Amino acid sequence: MFNFLNSAVLVAAAAALIPLLIHLFSKRKVRIIEFSSLKHLKEMQKRQVRRIKIRQLLLLLLRMLIILIAVLAFARPATKGGYIGSHAGVSSVILLDRSASMQRQVKDGETFDLAKKSAESILENFGQSDEILVIPYDRKTYFPAGEKFFSRDIAENVLAETNAGYDADNFGDAYNKAVGLLEQSQNLNKELYVITDRQLSSLPDSVNKTTADISTYFVDIPVETDGNCGVVDIDMGGQLIEVGADFSVKAEIQNYDTFAKSQLLASLFVDGIRVMQSEFSIDESGRQFVQFKTAVHQTGFHSGWVELSDDGFPADNRYYFSFMIPDRFNILIVDGDNSGELVRLALVPAEKLAMYWSVKMIDPDRLGTVNLRDYDAVVMSGIKSLGSVETSQLLKFVDGGGGMFLIAGADMEPQYFNQNFASKLDINLIAPPPSSFTGAGYYTLERFDYTHPILKAFSSFRQDSLPTFRFYALPKIEGAGSRSLAYFSDGTPAIVETAYGLGRIIMMTSPIIPRYTDLPSHSFFVPFVIRTMEYLAGSVSEYESKNLVGENVFRSVTGRLTKYGAVQLMTPDNRIFDITGTEQVGRQLYACRPVDIPGLYQLRGSDRLIDLFPVNLSPSEGNLASVDFNRFKSALGIEKFKMIPYNNTAAAVISEARFGRELWKIFLWAAVIIMAVEMLFSRETEPELKEP
Repeated sequence: MFNFLNSAVLVAAAAALIPLLIHLFSKRKVRIIEFSSLKHLKEMQKRQVRRIKIRQLLLLLLRMLIILIAVLAFARPATKGGYIGSHAGVSSVILLDRSASMQRQVKDGETFDLAKKSAESILENFGQSDEILVIPYDRKTYFPAGEKFFSRDIAENVLAETNAGYDADNFGDAYNKAVGLLEQSQNLNKELYVITDRQLSSLPDSVNKTTADISTYFVDIPVETDGNCGVVDIDMGGQLIEVGADFSVKAEIQNYDTFAKSQLLASLFVDGIRVMQSEFSIDESGRQFVQFKTAVHQTGFHSGWVELSDDGFPADNRYYFSFMIPDRFNILIVDGDNSGELVRLALVPAEKLAMYWSVKMIDPDRLGTVNLRDYDAVVMSGIKSLGSVETSQLLKFVDGGGGMFLIAGADMEPQYFNQNFASKLDINLIAPPPSSFTGAGYYTLERFDYTHPILKAFSSFRQDSLPTFRFYALPKIEGAGSRSLAYFSDGTPAIVETAYGLGRIIMMTSPIIPRYTDLPSHSFFVPFVIRTMEYLAGSVSEYESKNLVGENVFRSVTGRLTKYGAVQLMTPDNRIFDITGTEQVGRQLYACRPVDIPGLYQLRGSDRLIDLFPVNLSPSEGNLASVDFNRFKSALGIEKFKMIPYNNTAAAVISEARFGRELWKIFLWAAVIIMAVEMLFSRETEPELKEP
């Protein structure tokens, strides 16, 4: 059985009676004329008339059938395999993937542009009684015209204004929202169209089960690529970057293809200028590291990127980074046993050499009178103990992003230390070093962690070994330390680091006054102190590259840099957004939004640059591997789906799914065949006998 998609045309079936009416009204009246006996001729005439009448009747039926079948063809007959009638309203959702992987280049153009054309073709199949919702999605699900159904015109406007983004996708969340909206719709007929590159990484673990009355369509779009390689990370080794000194940039490159590549080019750009290029090869589905060396010759903010030669997916061919070399470090030294003077001399041996360091030294009892937000780092050298207010002030400073260098004193109180610092550094002070000792024996420093930024500069000494540093008496310590950068020869931690909030604490567990050690007399001491203070004071000078598109990015900026009034976020494409910070101890914390494209973002106050940070593409988007439709079907838990082929009009597939398979072509051919038979019969008809 079948129905008709254009049933109004069936009224014209009455035209099939026209040949019958013509036949009835065109009958001739026969005049009877008597002749002489012509018995045999009359018998012959009767046979001829009977044959003519039979042929005329057949011709009449054929002509009526031709008209009837032609009318039925224009009424668009269809099998009853569809699910709606020709006048029923439809609620439809079009899920349009706008994640970064949709920017891949194929032979017909960009995948996202082809996806939009497919969506336009789908929208042509909706009428005034239908309701439609276009939902673009990546990691987020967007409702540009509101979270409800609209007309075809509004859906077309949303589609026209949608562009591909740079975020990863979250297909599962978008699918669940689409199904939820369809289940709430009033129309009985519901359709879901999925337009995506079916990226393997986007395959959802679980989704809400689709109800049986929702018809699902997958739209086939080209997903081939000419071979993608992408930069997935940059490593600068934790090094401290200084003016005029070489630093290294190591780029990690991923080959997502199953064949090796050679003669590829990677370029390093610093402050917008290409400074180095390197050729490399990479194994199939492998990773390769390309290393560069360069230098900068002034303080302040610097940025750069590593860039690969063009391929089928340009979005992951750049990976950005940034760093800052402060103009001047402000250091506060709280001196309890005169060891603070040794630290000051290591930083500023003479006033005329105070190029990068501004050092202030005070006694412990004056700490409460100092505003710590004016300093980048604090040195607590040889302190016995502090009051609860001063200690709380110090910890808030570190928690807000400051750095503290804690140098144990010969008379540090174990109870004070254990109450305030033991849990943070993962060591307990049982007793300070003894006040009386012979000095005949000594302990040494060993097992340096040369991977740490402070000690990395001394890694070249590992072959010949560092000088012997003598420690004549040590405190009694328990615990392994949160991170130990060096140990004493008795196995106890000598230099310990911990992170606290947004800042860091580094502790030297032994006093450094000459009575207890000869460490300050060695050439190692000055660069060690300088690098320790650079590390603690220059947290913003560490390179940045780990922020990803679409993630929440928070920036902590010192209070000195935010005194210029309102702060604005400037995106790589020069959009400007006002943002508000949250007050911390000596700092402001800014939630930076939006970070929706890769590149270098700026925080500016009164037209002054106060922060610079990079945002990069998620490495998962570089893996362009796709899964087939059946695997997507299994992940969604649906029983069946319809596929709309690429470069085919969607009308035929949608029409067949809605109404069944259309048969008008068969009916039209049947009319043509019957017409040919009619013409054949017409030619063979004998002429009628004329009246005399």
